[in-house]
This record gives sequence, C-alpha cells and structure tokens, in this order.
Amino acid sequence: MTAAILYRWRLKPGREAEFRAAWSEGTRLIHLTCKSYGARLHEGEDGLFWSYALWPSEEVRTACFADHDWFSQDCFKTMQACIEERFDETRLTLTDDALTAPTPRLEPALLTTERLLLRPMVLEDCEAFLPALTDPETMKYWSRGPLADIEAVRDYLSWNIRGDGVESFVIALKDTPEDALGWVVLMDRKNNAAETGYMMRPDQQGHGYAREATAAVVEHGFTTRGLRRIYADTDPDNAASIRLLEALGFELEGRLRAAWETHIGVRDSLIFGRIRN
Repeated sequence: MTAAILYRWRLKPGREAEFRAAWSEGTRLIHLTCKSYGARLHEGEDGLFWSYALWPSEEVRTACFADHDWFSQDCFKTMQACIEERFDETRLTLTDDALTAPTPRLEPALLTTERLLLRPMVLEDCEAFLPALTDPETMKYWSRGPLADIEAVRDYLSWNIRGDGVESFVIALKDTPEDALGWVVLMDRKNNAAETGYMMRPDQQGHGYAREATAAVVEHGFTTRGLRRIYADTDPDNAASIRLLEALGFELEGRLRAAWETHIGVRDSLIFGRIRN
C-alpha cells in the first residue's frame, strides 16, 4: 500500500537556498536508487519547510534507509547544517486520491557521440555553469538576465535536475565526463511533443559541441522516447542558435510577436520544429 512521510524543519536564517538545493539533490538520489515516487518541498506561512515524500510502500522506504548510508552524502550533510530545528516525522497511509497524476519522472539516459558523453545533470555541475549563467553575452537572448551568484545558479537549475517531464543532458568530453561544458534539455509538452534548448559555457563555444550534442538528444527524443514533434523557441537576433537549428533540419514554423518581456526588452520569438520522419 502506498505510504507517505511528512517532514517539517525550521531553517537557520539565510540558509534557505542552500537547503533547497541540497534537498533536491538528496531527493533525486533516493528516487534513482530506491525507486521512490519522489517528494515535494513547501514553505509555510510560519516559515517552516514541509516535505511530502511518497513511496510505493512502507517496506520499500524502510529497506531504502536500511541499505544505504544516506546521511554520509554531502547533500544530506548540507541539509543537516542548514536545519535549526527538526520536528517529528508523520507517517501517512493513502486512503483516497483526488489529485491529477503528475507527469512521470523520466529515468536518466546516457548518450554518446563521436566526441561527447551526454549524461544527466547533477547539482555538482552548477559550479561549472556559473560562468555561463552569470555572463551577460551568453544570457543575452535567454528568457532572463544573468544570475548573481552560485546560490542563484543552484536554485535556477534545480528544476532541470529534479523537474517532472524534463531531461537535462550535460555535455562533456568522453575523457573528462565530470567537466560540464554545457547542456541540452528536452522538456515535455502536450500531445507527445517536447521543446529543446541548449547552452554552452563561454570558453567552450565555437567547437561545434552544442550542434553535435543537440543532434544526439533530438535523435534520442524521436527514437527512444517516440516523440512525435520537437521544437525550439529562439530570439530572431540569435544567429548562432538559428544556424544550429537549420543545420539539424529544423524548419521555421512561425514568428510570435512580442512573445517575451525580458531583460533586453519585449522580444519576438521564432519557432523552429521537426516532426519524426
């Protein structure tokens, strides 16, 4: 029978972003290792943080914590350091469910190309992406302006790491898989379609890595995932992105006028798409 645990914590002042990032990584590890149903984190009006963790059964949850020393992991150590007060856990048994089922979480995939290894994004990659996400030129055509610091990067990328219906592939060279050069993402949309996006670190642009990686992710989407359609949303002045999409066979489908209001003003959007075969 489905089981759930309700957790509550009072955090030390100023440690909220650090706690959320560590909680996201810990939840991801437990989900991948023990096949839990995942968890959600909420902040209450009283300042307490609440987490609702869902499991296939109490037996599965008990075995997961008996078989793994989770609290020796860095992310769990960080969580403990951020907590000022921990309250008793509440065990719940599901009797009725009136919620809409969430989009199933996608299992991570490993892809390879001639030069590259494409692996799932993890929290430790945020440090490598700091130069890209804080660089005004790299972020010029992004939907938001440059981020301020590493905490903002962790908070921003946590959805890429733990979000439902999203696959985030880190771009790395085969002989240095831990060094994150950039990423490509597939975000599930309605009607068996997905949106793709990509970004490279400033020091890794101009080598063709983004094109090579995106080609592999698109192929994965069509062949492994069985997607019907993949599309991309890009700024009309983003010439490099347009060249990449056209090189991969994406066709211009239309222009959305004044689609975005960003840090550089109100912007139109070009939609490029590909259909499976």
